[in-house]
Amino acid sequence: MAEERGFVFHGPDGQVELSIEEVMDLAKRDDPDGLYALAMAYLFGWDVEQNEDVGYDLLEKSVAAGQTEAMALMVRLFMQGDYCGIDSERAAQLSITAAKDGVPDAQLYAGLAYMDGVSVEQDYSEAARYFRLAANQGNQEARTSLAYLYQEGLGVEKDERKAYGMYRTAAKAGNVNAMFQAGICCEFGNGTPVDLRQAEEWYRMGADQGDAFAMERLGYLLSESDPPRATESFEWFLKAASEGVPTAMQMVGYCYMRGIGTERSDEEARKWLNMARDNGVEEASEMLSMLGSVLGRGEQA
Repeated sequence: MAEERGFVFHGPDGQVELSIEEVMDLAKRDDPDGLYALAMAYLFGWDVEQNEDVGYDLLEKSVAAGQTEAMALMVRLFMQGDYCGIDSERAAQLSITAAKDGVPDAQLYAGLAYMDGVSVEQDYSEAARYFRLAANQGNQEARTSLAYLYQEGLGVEKDERKAYGMYRTAAKAGNVNAMFQAGICCEFGNGTPVDLRQAEEWYRMGADQGDAFAMERLGYLLSESDPPRATESFEWFLKAASEGVPTAMQMVGYCYMRGIGTERSDEEARKWLNMARDNGVEEASEMLSMLGSVLGRGEQA
């Protein structure tokens, strides 16, 4: 079912909301903004029946007409693995073109391209410049990426305190990755005094929004609290493991092996430890050997 939605355009007299019929009329006249709006309508099912093939075709036409927000959307869809019509080189070029026009998402993607050296020469200073431009327009993912550069001293003078402040700002604005990073800072004293209670709060915020790595770190904190909150710790390890975090799989196996926070189960322990080992956790192999030794002694007895 199509989602009903108006389309807001920015004109010389301010914002104007158009109907889907008016958007279609603009697109028929090859108006770049109209093509972009209609592309989104078909891609996301706004006021029309969703049709991604039509949406991508319109998006390409809008990009070809120089619509920079369309460029940013195309790059986002490419990075999410939803669109294969471009490659990483074209994605980087589109990001930089749209970034120069002031599109925040494009500034983020341009920063990522320079940070990782994707289709451009790696340049942390240029990455920081683009991240800062996007962050100044309220892009919290860019703020989080800029914080990472300050934390590591890449392209900017290292400043862990400034990095933590940026993580905290982005986290308060709802960025899940920043919640996890702020938790790491509080747990290990990076740019702020060690504060395990605050770390737990940040991890819990991220975990509640589905961040598997925050779930795992929350599990560790709860297991090491005084007194240990073993049952809740196990539950978070299990959630993180179910989301595919290999080290959390190991911890679930360990909890089953020792009966920590859950009933002891050698069968479940073996299952989770095998999964962890198959995902590259070497310590899981040692635990499996220990589990085998214990079972062997039990059988001999």
